[in-house]
Amino acid sequence: MEDNTYRWPGNDPQPKKPKKQMPDFKRAAKTVVVVVLAMVLFLMAGTCFYTVDDKQQAVVTTFGKVTDVTDAGVHFKLPFGIQHVQKVNVNVYQQIELGYTTTGNHYNTNQNESAMITGDYNIVNVDFFVEYKISDPVQYLYSSNDPELILKNLIQSQVRNVVGSSTVDAVLTDGKENIQMQVKELVMNILEEYNIGLTLVDVKIQDAEPPTADVVEAFKAVET
Repeated sequence: MEDNTYRWPGNDPQPKKPKKQMPDFKRAAKTVVVVVLAMVLFLMAGTCFYTVDDKQQAVVTTFGKVTDVTDAGVHFKLPFGIQHVQKVNVNVYQQIELGYTTTGNHYNTNQNESAMITGDYNIVNVDFFVEYKISDPVQYLYSSNDPELILKNLIQSQVRNVVGSSTVDAVLTDGKENIQMQVKELVMNILEEYNIGLTLVDVKIQDAEPPTADVVEAFKAVET
């Protein structure tokens, strides 16, 4: 007996069990909402803005339809795939090599492209260097499947046309500048008519020479 109180075995007071804390579903739900909103805002920030450098223009499409063309700078667009942006190098001179290819310091000839017949039935190898630019990014992207290939084939066709109406002496000597001017004028007129988004800047004869002896003999055999 202590403190004047009798305690019988089994009659001792039991310690109270701590109450179980119920999970705070509301707080958890709020946390999830905040995290989701933060992720959405982050994704929007990453997809709502795009940058165009000074050599480019950007074609903006909304649900697949062209709605804008933007110049250099930072621009806003609608996120989540509503608007798409395609950047095009418009202020860049690009080149096409006809009759040859250059890889580093190596110069490789391509006689399938360079061998031509002149107006006086001679064979010459003529290499052309072509410079062009993209003048209309919308037409460049959507008017044809491969505008560069179209331009190359067009130039090849007109080169053979002009060389085929020139003498071999003109092609090899003093007629080169006139041939270049004729080819350029013909190609520019066709490009203006069909508008594939490219403009021709320059056409130059890189080299012109008689073919190899084997080619000459083969041509004579065909004539015979």
